[in-house]
Amino acid sequence: MKISDINIRIVKDSRNKDTLEAVLRSGDFEASASVPAGKSKGKFETTTLEPSLVLSKFETIKNQILNKDFPTVWEFDGFLISTDGTKEKSNLGGNLILVLSIAFTKLLAKSENLQCFQLISKILGKTPRKFPYLYFNLIGGGLHAKDSLPFQEYILVTKFPSPAKGLEYAKNCFEKLQEDIEKNFGEVRLGDEGALTIKSDDPRVGLQVLNRNATGPEVSLALDVAASTFFENRIYNLRGKIKSSDDLLSYYNLLATSYPLLSIEDPFSEDDKDGFIKIVANLGEKIWIIADDLTVTNPDLINKAQKEKAATGVIIKPNQIGSVTETLEAIKLAQSYNWKVIISHRSGETMDSFIADLAYGVEADGLKSGAPTQEVRLAKYNRLIEIERNF
Repeated sequence: MKISDINIRIVKDSRNKDTLEAVLRSGDFEASASVPAGKSKGKFETTTLEPSLVLSKFETIKNQILNKDFPTVWEFDGFLISTDGTKEKSNLGGNLILVLSIAFTKLLAKSENLQCFQLISKILGKTPRKFPYLYFNLIGGGLHAKDSLPFQEYILVTKFPSPAKGLEYAKNCFEKLQEDIEKNFGEVRLGDEGALTIKSDDPRVGLQVLNRNATGPEVSLALDVAASTFFENRIYNLRGKIKSSDDLLSYYNLLATSYPLLSIEDPFSEDDKDGFIKIVANLGEKIWIIADDLTVTNPDLINKAQKEKAATGVIIKPNQIGSVTETLEAIKLAQSYNWKVIISHRSGETMDSFIADLAYGVEADGLKSGAPTQEVRLAKYNRLIEIERNF
């Protein structure tokens, strides 16, 4: 496919930070993409450059892109990655490569009269037949919410076959939580991702409140602990309560027996590999042990974690690795290990719904897109509903 025009501009994400939007054209077809940014990041994520710097970087490669023919996403991404020439994408920036990569993927799908998820499933040789579980961050803490709980996300997981039913349940549950929090804690506040916050230093409080408002066979709970954010000098500091890795493991065992947990994400720091290995040995057959900071959508790190038995599932965030094809490689590898795959948004989001097509197209186990309170989060869930109704 020959690209006839490319435009890149700076737009604002949901945290009012600068990010990138790209518009690509080929003949009568046009596709756009915008990329998110994370607040809680793994240290092995690809490089994100300042958007203002990216604009000048883009001008140095624009004509090269326009002068080439790219029959596949692999060839387009390969050109950008080789032009960058660095492992961490520090020359062009992972954010520039990714925004172009996603826009190209959408454009190629249109040129082939396909939906984006159809092109993705075609690339991987899949025929999607079911929707992912929906992960709604309804109560927030950690770096995503000021003066709130120590753990980063207390998640409602809806397991309905229909994403429309899942979203409806989540909205109703959110209303119940608001009433509960106002009655028992006196103040209703929202964090970065539109999740409710609770002023407490006790990590269990979020689970207690969520559990009494979310019941039924089609729902479970999950945690994103983001343990790297409170790990220092080989200890975990939970708001002044010092815990060793073994202390934290015992705590997770208690939580797993007390609440209907489906998964725990980042239960230990990325620098505490032994903690991951121990929790997989202890709880890996009962709940999903999900790696994020440890693996950062990187096939090499996913392979390493699998060999060490340090996880049973993985978070996939395209902007951690910086291209569509590398994201697909990471997913394909994780699925070859029979790992659970959860496609995830970032705290600084845009209206781009690509990750919904990605989640359905690769037959992911989960889609995590925050609370059903912000347009940028709802865009992903609503895209799944659009797929459900029309395809």
